[in-house]
Amino acid sequence: MTTWTPRIAAPLLVAAMGTLALIGPAAAQGPDGVPGDRLVVPLPDLSGLDGDQAQEMARRLARAGLVTAECPAYDVSDPEWQLLTGSTDAVMKVLGVDAVTFDRDYVRPEFAAFSESDACDRLGPDVAVLITELEERGGSAQPVTPEPATPEPAAPQDPATPDAQPEADAPAE
Repeated sequence: MTTWTPRIAAPLLVAAMGTLALIGPAAAQGPDGVPGDRLVVPLPDLSGLDGDQAQEMARRLARAGLVTAECPAYDVSDPEWQLLTGSTDAVMKVLGVDAVTFDRDYVRPEFAAFSESDACDRLGPDVAVLITELEERGGSAQPVTPEPATPEPAAPQDPATPDAQPEADAPAE
């Protein structure tokens, strides 16, 4: 029988939390943001990445998500977090993977780097470099207000009967 010791359970719990932290917010924003969302940032266009470039970007985004979750000295602002998670969603689309596959193939392997005591100091500075690269690709950590949707124009009334009302709304005689 398997005993769930902290040594076994802790990494599994951290993996689950890391996956939720990466994937949950990423699904909240499309390329044009989510109208009414509290925070919307422009996302980079990652659709032009070839297979190898997309895989490398996925590894870097997974590592950045773990660094920001595990290393308090390398925490990022909410807009930067949205940029990272929105970019994660975009690269998942390029790779054609779902959240479970992304976690298995990209997030979990990055946990190995955190077994070393100097992991935060060694990997932390790469987060700022990645954010800068995402901004150079068209993303931004500066929140924007999405344009409100323009209402549909009202159907034109028949000019011959300007006061006509539908039968249901017509006054009783």
